[in-house]
Amino acid sequence: MSQRYRPDSHSLFAEQLAYYNARAQEYDESVQQTGRYTGPGIPEVDTEWQYVARRLHALPRVAHTLELACGTGLWTQELLDISDQITAVDGAPEMLATNQAKLNSPRVTYQQADLFAWQPQDTYDQVFFAFWISHVPPERLTAFLQQAAAAVEPGGRIFIADEPAGGKQLSGPVENDIEQTRTLHNGETFRIVKVYHDTQTLQRQLEALGFTDVELWVGDFFFWLTATKS
Repeated sequence: MSQRYRPDSHSLFAEQLAYYNARAQEYDESVQQTGRYTGPGIPEVDTEWQYVARRLHALPRVAHTLELACGTGLWTQELLDISDQITAVDGAPEMLATNQAKLNSPRVTYQQADLFAWQPQDTYDQVFFAFWISHVPPERLTAFLQQAAAAVEPGGRIFIADEPAGGKQLSGPVENDIEQTRTLHNGETFRIVKVYHDTQTLQRQLEALGFTDVELWVGDFFFWLTATKS
């Protein structure tokens, strides 16, 4: 396997962003086990993924959703069923371009932003992020959740989905407590942040930020957490 030289390879965050920018064209295939990644699926994983989607669809419709780390649109597409409008934010321009080309929806507005530096400029009825918080290192978790909470309208909700601590680590084990090495189909390798956060800790932090009516479900592979801002 080859690894290209990247001048910013000393920065884990920069390398993570480079990885997702490069991975945009194969992300859906790898998640859905199609195309270049065709292989036997894991029925339990599919069942849990669909359960997360069903819980999302069961939420009341909102006027405006903010989706952070929107990626290629796998979840943006689901959010369109319960949102009049979506503002979709991601740090990787290739992810945004893939999302926009796939959905081609006038109800979705796109923004490119570094989510570690991003600050909300507005408030929304719903803030959603799936499979992003595991790319936030522990020392930045509180600050990120504060930023996300600031984007939620009073009476609005937050919805988080990801892989839990203590689960079966579908994405694989971590190195040095917070890192993984990821390989693209072409053999290029990248280092990224990967942390399986404790779901009870996430719940407590949201409650400390003024969220109530917390609902938490933890499976073997995924979890979802939703709460209302008081």
